[in-house]
Amino acid sequence: MESAKANRKDTHQEYTNKHTDYSQVERQKRKKEEAELELSKIELEEKGEDFERKRAWDWTIEESENWDKKQQEKSERVKTSKFSDYTTAAERAYLKDLQDLQPDIKDYNEKKIESLKSKGMIIEGKDGEIIAYDMDGSLTTSQDSLSQFSHKPSKKVVDNLVNHLKKGDEQRMKRRKKNDDDEMVSYINEKNKQFNQKLSRHYDKYTKDIRDAFERGTAL
Repeated sequence: MESAKANRKDTHQEYTNKHTDYSQVERQKRKKEEAELELSKIELEEKGEDFERKRAWDWTIEESENWDKKQQEKSERVKTSKFSDYTTAAERAYLKDLQDLQPDIKDYNEKKIESLKSKGMIIEGKDGEIIAYDMDGSLTTSQDSLSQFSHKPSKKVVDNLVNHLKKGDEQRMKRRKKNDDDEMVSYINEKNKQFNQKLSRHYDKYTKDIRDAFERGTAL
């Protein structure tokens, strides 16, 4: 009895997860936060109080900065969210990836100096350029050239990249789960699927009789 109840619960949870649009849930959460903030502004204005002053008292500096940053990022997303062409969309995705995968400049500089020290003698020029010489006096490298040094990224950097790739895979899988399992596959990729859907919206009403005839096997 208990096992059957647990199975029904798991089945219901699986169904719920499959048919839940988590991006929509997150969107509703943001809208709720914005509505609550706007309501607070209105209530304070009616009382003759200043919202920014009230926020300074109630919020920590970090909370306030995070909220302002979130609103600014949202505003930027709205400005750039409209699709224009695939090149622009690819560039936007690339720039977003750059923001998510920021380099650790401090760690890079520390490892660079360690590598230079291990290879030879370091000399800093008048303009601040770091130059390394081998023990025989030959020029080894400049500040911007480390191609001969072996570099192994830190575990943190590797984990960050792996998590970024996993996140992308999960987002793609969520979009796929929106489709019914019984849907007939007539596309080779997501873009082709969207194109086919546009064609269907415009031409299905004209081609329905022909398709029905093919399915019945009575087409000429």
